[in-house]
Amino acid sequence: MNTSPLPFFVRLAAILLSIVLIGYLVYIGQPLLSPLLFAFLFSMMLLPVNRVLEKMHVPRSLAVLISIVLFIAVLLAVLYFVASQVRVMAGDWPALQQQLNITLQQLQEWLHQHLHMKIQSREDLIQIATQNISSSAIIGHTVVSVSTTLLFIIFVPIYMFLLLYYRRLLTRFLMQLFKEPHRPRVHATLRQIERVVKRYVLGLLMEIVAIAILLGSIFWILGIPYAWLLAVITAILNIIPYVGIYSSLVLCALITFASGSISKVLALVITMVAVHTFDANFLMPRIVGSQVKINVLITIIGVVIGEMMWGIAGMFLAIPTIAIMKIVFDQIESMQAWSTLLSDDTHPVQVKKIKLKNNRKQKQSVS
Repeated sequence: MNTSPLPFFVRLAAILLSIVLIGYLVYIGQPLLSPLLFAFLFSMMLLPVNRVLEKMHVPRSLAVLISIVLFIAVLLAVLYFVASQVRVMAGDWPALQQQLNITLQQLQEWLHQHLHMKIQSREDLIQIATQNISSSAIIGHTVVSVSTTLLFIIFVPIYMFLLLYYRRLLTRFLMQLFKEPHRPRVHATLRQIERVVKRYVLGLLMEIVAIAILLGSIFWILGIPYAWLLAVITAILNIIPYVGIYSSLVLCALITFASGSISKVLALVITMVAVHTFDANFLMPRIVGSQVKINVLITIIGVVIGEMMWGIAGMFLAIPTIAIMKIVFDQIESMQAWSTLLSDDTHPVQVKKIKLKNNRKQKQSVS
């Protein structure tokens, strides 16, 4: 029995409805999906270590536990370094606050003298900033944030252990979802996802270390206060594409402005812009690589959507999620258009020239 295809507006409505429903499920499923996706990325990074331990005839559960303990140890070492630097800055906070107040007062006087802007007193500014803030709202928001962070910290290692331990079971499950003729393609897709995610995460870690060492060394030579702390903050925020570098630039400039001179602020800004240019044109293409190239437009849109749905966690997860989606779209014939939309291939398709040649040949044959 022949069935006519559905009208275009019906198919468009179904696609839009599916996107809205998937987006809503992703939004309300953040407590489950966010730590699970982070655990998946970290598990891909630890998979080579786990495989080496298993080849040494270490039991799988013990191998998974050892790899996770090593990961947590490295993470705690980084957190200890950052906390020690923050503690040093906290000891200098009264002097920083005094310097910042003096600088703000000088800025207000300059604005009043040159731009004739009205200067408000500190008490008026504090009253304007806090008139809509209640203590109960602050306490409630703090409790929710702390509880969410604790749950995230607890569940990510648990998910990592389970994903690494049951990885073969999960692979068999995905293979059995499809019929026998499609299983080789499914297996190839899974292998490609594993390779791309692993190289992406390991590349990002190498880039963080390289940026932190490079910036920290230059800041230390220039005599910028809290050189290594600012370098680590910049390297971590640099993971967020196109947004993290500007956020870290503003934050580091404010800290340097409160504890140093204008010349050091200018030196910091010039250094960060130069290092970011070097990173974007040399380090990122060579260290992180690009197994799946995603265009800038989709990258920015993905980061913005990730921030709208999941906040900072969504910004971190946007790029690897889009990369996985593109790998899947490449293997599905009906999704090739979406794969083209995500790709960074800007070569024009020479369709019109071919048609023109065919038309000329037809005219010659007719004549």
